[in-house]
Parts: sequence; C-alpha cells; structure tokens
Amino acid sequence: MEKQKKANFDFLSGSISVIFGLIYGVMSYNLKRSPMGDPLAPSIFPLILAAGMVLFGLMLMLKSDMASTKRAFALIKEKTTDNDILSRKMIMLTVVSAIVYAIVYEHLGYVISTFLFVGFIMTVLDRKKIRRNIIISFIFSVMVYYVFFYLLGISLPMTPILNI
Repeated sequence: MEKQKKANFDFLSGSISVIFGLIYGVMSYNLKRSPMGDPLAPSIFPLILAAGMVLFGLMLMLKSDMASTKRAFALIKEKTTDNDILSRKMIMLTVVSAIVYAIVYEHLGYVISTFLFVGFIMTVLDRKKIRRNIIISFIFSVMVYYVFFYLLGISLPMTPILNI
C-alpha cells in the first residue's frame, strides 16, 4: 500500500524563490561598476545570494510535487472561516498600501505620505476610532520627521506644499 504524501507548499515556495532569485540576480548584476579595483566587487555578494536562492528554490521544487501544493490549497479552502477571510483582506490591504506608500513617498514627501499610510493602516485595524487614528498618525509622522531631520541630521523627502 502506497503512503499518501503530505500536503505542503514546497513547490510554490521553491517557485517563488527561483523567480525572486532570478530578478534579484539581474538587478544585482546591473549595479554600478566600481571605478577602482575589481569592477564587479559590489555585485559579488548579491550575485552569490541570488545564485543561492535559485539553487535552493530548484532543489525544493525537485524535492516536492505540484499535487501536494494543490492538496494544501484545497485543504485551506475547506477549513477557511470568516475570520480567516477578514485577516487575509487586512493583509492584502496592508501590502497594497505599503506599495502605494513606496510609490508616493518621494512625490508627497515623508510627512504627508507617512501620515496617509499610518492613518490608513490604523483605520484598517480599527475603523471605529477614526479621529484617534488621524491624530496619532499626524503626531507620529511629524515627530519622526522632527527627530530624524533636526536631532539626527538625517534628511527625509521634503513635503512639496509645506516645505518641511
């Protein structure tokens, strides 16, 4: 009698590792060349990391099979509760808002983009206290800007409208 394989995400994890490693490797290879010494010196360690990601991802893909990943997804779909769906929506909103934050960060400046990001995340977590979320996100973004810019001397992207 053949033993049924356990459901897991090894094939998916290996695929993601290979894709991420390839992208990371291409970006590492495109780093600026060093004008002195070995021109590829700044790229060597990132290229080694990329090769490791691709190698271990391929090993994980070869060790596993696609059927066990499909079984794992089916098992999750069967056992999903309403609370799980809400948690996944919150995670997706957080990821999407972080990507939007990274895109608008340079254009809107630190204070406005961080205020919007922190305010949105706090509102996603607790929709009932919007006024509190706005106040806390404003104080947080201004205080962190003040600490970095005036106390530590580290410049952050300026807010175009307010010139801070």
